[in-house]
This record gives sequence, structure tokens and C-alpha cells, in this order.
Amino acid sequence: MPAPAFPLHLEGRYLRAVAAEWHRVNNLQMHGALKPPAFEFTDSEKKLGTWNLGTRTISLSRHLVYRERWGITVEVLRHEMAHQYAHEVLKAIDEAAHGPAFRNVCARFAIDDAAKGMPEASDADNRLNRRIEKLLALAGSDNRNEAEAAAAEARRLMLVHNLATPPSNYSFRQLGQPVARVPQYWRQLATILAKHFFVEVIWVYNYSVKHDKPLPVLEVCGTPGNVDMAAWVHDWLLDTAARLWRESGGGNATQKARFYAGLMRGFMDRLDESARKSAETGLVWKGDPGVMQYLGRRHGSLRTVRYTVRAGDSHFDEGRARGREIVLNKPVSEGPSGATRLIGKKA
Repeated sequence: MPAPAFPLHLEGRYLRAVAAEWHRVNNLQMHGALKPPAFEFTDSEKKLGTWNLGTRTISLSRHLVYRERWGITVEVLRHEMAHQYAHEVLKAIDEAAHGPAFRNVCARFAIDDAAKGMPEASDADNRLNRRIEKLLALAGSDNRNEAEAAAAEARRLMLVHNLATPPSNYSFRQLGQPVARVPQYWRQLATILAKHFFVEVIWVYNYSVKHDKPLPVLEVCGTPGNVDMAAWVHDWLLDTAARLWRESGGGNATQKARFYAGLMRGFMDRLDESARKSAETGLVWKGDPGVMQYLGRRHGSLRTVRYTVRAGDSHFDEGRARGREIVLNKPVSEGPSGATRLIGKKA
């Protein structure tokens, strides 16, 4: 299939965005060690990206740039920058393309060194997630006591697994779509994932061709199994919020956002209570310092952003009451991140 035809002005926008992303990664992560190369787009469907030492050119596939989420394009670009670093900084020009110097660069800057993509969940992660998926299906029971018991056991299994299993590798996924302004409820959802689902969250900027500028989007980092779980919970919560909002009779956009914010707050209240009960039995999650190190290698210096949750109106209060009642249960059919199942989603 030929590459999709795009107006020349869009091609120019994308090239400028790729160059801007290259400069961002070079300055923040690689300490300005690289010199700017040339950039071009190709019609290749098999090779997503290449680095050519002779012409000092990074090439990216139009199929990649035009059809995939921007975060995937950035990861392919970072992969090619690792090749450039190995050649021009480490002078490893006689090694195989994916030789020791290249792998060292990837490890140093948390870059995917495999052409097949980001690390996948381990067999242990997948076995655990299949058990959790079965429990979450039971948590959809009409019997509320059975539903709550199944959901509580699923959360306990996640906690025990993460306390007992040393992480072997880390991955990431960007959730939802870039937005001009991050709504309060999405920030609260990010807090839920970070506090109760064993991932770290960060707001990164993805290029939007429509706005011709970078816009914020949520990224979660952790072990591949935990990233799968967090992505599923993200979609499930947004799907549940939309369903409960429709059942409430709806309203305008502001009222909807306040209802969603209340629902996220109420659901976090429920999870906080569950965490307190786990702590009484000695199961306390104190975080994984390896994830923060991974984040630092991926993004360079980080800063913490605090926000205030505004409460006190009727739509927020209604949403909070509904959020305290919901039980984490069976997967949504397809959510904002394109998720269809808990197991086996790709970044």
C-alpha cells in the first residue's frame, strides 16, 4: 500500500516537530552530546526508522508518523538517536548495529533496544493478570458482597505480587489523547493509578498536528504487567464515569467534569480504605525506586506539579457518592487508550 498522501504543509509541520523532539531529547537526556542531523520521511512500511552515518540522516516512515500515536514516533526517533550516539559519541563504528555500545546507550537513557517494541509483560505477570481478570469478572456479580469480595481479592493479589516479585524490566504507555487543558478529573485519575496500581505517572507533551504545538498527555511507567493493569483501570474508570453520568441524566460540559471529578475522588476514598485494611495485615506498598530511576533516564530532570481539588458543589458530591459505590470489575469493550482486554495490550 502506498504511503498516505498528505499536503506539503503538514509534512513540514511533522518534520519541524521531529526536529524539535530530537533537540529536546538531546538537551534533556543526552546533555547536548549530539550534533543535529538531517531528517527525512520515507515510504517504507518495513523499516520504521533508520540512522545513516554516511549522510548523517535520521529517516522515519510516513506510515509511522501519520498513522501511529505520536509517542510511538518519539520512541522510534529515540532508538535512532541511540544509534547516532553510539557512532558519533562512543565512536563504535566497527560494531554490529545493535552491538554492546548501542545496548549501553539504550540502558543508560531507558531507550527500547529491540525493533519489536517495548518490553512485554513476563509470563508471571500474564499469569497474575489472568487470575485478576477472572476475579474482576466475578466482581461484576449482582450480589454486592460477592462482587466486593472478588474485587478486594484482586487488589490483594496485586499488592502481594508487587511486594514479593523483584522487578526485572520497565515499560511505559501513554493513555488517552493529548489535550489543550488537562481536566481535574484526569489528574485525579492519574493520582489513583500512581497511588494504588504500582506505576509512576508523568505528564509529557505530544505533538498535535491540528494545533501545530505540543499538548500534554498522561504517561504511566512501571513493570510491563503493571502498565497493562494501569492502562486497563484508566479506561475502565473513564468508561464507568461516562455510563454513570448518562444514568444521572447528564448536563453541560462543566457539570459533567465536576461529576467525573467527584467520582474519581469517591473511588479513591474506597481504595484508600482498602489500603488501610491491607496495612493492618502488614501489606504496605512503599513504591519501587527503580521506576523513578527509569523515569529519570527516559525524561531527564523531573519536577513535581501540585494541584488543588475543588469540592463542594452538587455535581461533585453526587459523583463522589457514586464513586464510593462502584466496584472494579470486568473489562470495558474499548476505552480511550484503545484497550480491549486486560492481558496483552501493546504500547
